[in-house]
Amino acid sequence: MCAVSGIQDTSSLQYRQLGFILAGGLSSRMGQDKATVSINGQAMLDTARQLLDTAPLHQHYVLGGPFSTFAERTPQHGPGRAIADVLLQLMRQCTGTALFLPVDMPCLSTDSINILLETASSAKRACYFADSFLPVAIPITPRYERALAELIKAKPCVSIRAVLAMCDAQSLPFTANSKELVNVNTRVIANSLSA
Repeated sequence: MCAVSGIQDTSSLQYRQLGFILAGGLSSRMGQDKATVSINGQAMLDTARQLLDTAPLHQHYVLGGPFSTFAERTPQHGPGRAIADVLLQLMRQCTGTALFLPVDMPCLSTDSINILLETASSAKRACYFADSFLPVAIPITPRYERALAELIKAKPCVSIRAVLAMCDAQSLPFTANSKELVNVNTRVIANSLSA
């Protein structure tokens, strides 16, 4: 922390691009954990992991649920809170970009993920695709710390919309196949993608 400005000196923090698969939902409409739902013979969690393996990330994690590889501080408070908690944890450890991907979007492409990562990194601003708050890429920066802490204190189950507004996120036009942004939250949708 800089004694004069009160702003954390980030010059010594390592730059990282990190991915987080959001997999902590209850999956009540699906009837089983979405991470284990098979689309074309492959569990959606495995599909998400493979996608992030091809993205320009230093590391990726599963956030929430039985397959979690990153400790979720406040389980069952929704994806907005999970994102806010992760950002608050990372801000003192590194700079860079955090990509948040829902486990139930098995049709996303590496190209689409790369657009989010590149835009967030170059613009130093959170970004998501129009009409879909997820996936989202958010810069890891201490400038959001106070506002995020106040946001989750005021509303523990904060929405993704509120987190993105606080981060001054920009909506990007989505020009790829609209199927990429299909959210698989019912058995009917899962079956339609497996056909």
